[in-house]
Amino acid sequence: MDLNTEAILEELFKYDKNLPLEVGERQTCGGAGQPAEYHVTFASVHDQRVPALLATPAHADPPYPVVLILHGVFGHKTSVNQIKRSAFLVNAGYATLRIDGQYSGERATSSGSGIGLQAQYCYRNRDAMIQTAIDLMRAVDYLATRNDINMSRVGFAGFSMGGAVGALFCAHEPRVRAVALGVTGGDFTRLNIRVGDKGAEEWLRNAYSVVDPVRYVSGISPRPILMLNASNDQVVPRAATEALFEAAREPKRIVWYDCGHADLPDELLEEMKRFFDTEM
Repeated sequence: MDLNTEAILEELFKYDKNLPLEVGERQTCGGAGQPAEYHVTFASVHDQRVPALLATPAHADPPYPVVLILHGVFGHKTSVNQIKRSAFLVNAGYATLRIDGQYSGERATSSGSGIGLQAQYCYRNRDAMIQTAIDLMRAVDYLATRNDINMSRVGFAGFSMGGAVGALFCAHEPRVRAVALGVTGGDFTRLNIRVGDKGAEEWLRNAYSVVDPVRYVSGISPRPILMLNASNDQVVPRAATEALFEAAREPKRIVWYDCGHADLPDELLEEMKRFFDTEM
């Protein structure tokens, strides 16, 4: 890739910083000694409104460190694993913010939900990855308006497709101080993108190459990356995970668990917390 092409790709992740947030916010639960949760909406690019859940700890003093958490292909902000990850961090004294990626959760449409690497709607899915990366930047803009959030201690945790999108986001968002990527990978030529009974054709690989995290992940350095992966992953090939890790720059660390893509152990949460405790 020549420098001109790299510069053009970087433009895809820029947005108007002065775009009004137009925040909507209501408390949905908590208080009185319990963690509080707020349903939040804010404006993003392309006239999108992004729904999110902000959770704050009960037994910690503000301003709180915060971790943005992003779901996988068919997940959303209220998926069971998203709730579990958030609750673990909130009980440890962190605030968390979980958005719905485009076409997920409250943003699902009649044409389906989730962002995948399928042949059908490949250009829509590609653009949705860019949209969601910018939506996460807008989420950081929102957090910066709150006096109960410590903006010098912002982390990110993304899993599966949320990790791939998160690599795009974190490479372009310097306010994120530490990045945890779970069961994800890069070099999309290694992934099983299929057209019918045939492997992916060149046009399809070209469509997704624009959002391949191996193109961008080096931009996260010098901020630290922790990759948390499954040795028996049925979704993301080990070669794709290793390609992403190789493309990242130091400081970086990878941990493998003896599990599958969807049955991650609780010790992963402990490892993630230690990482944020140390690096934020």
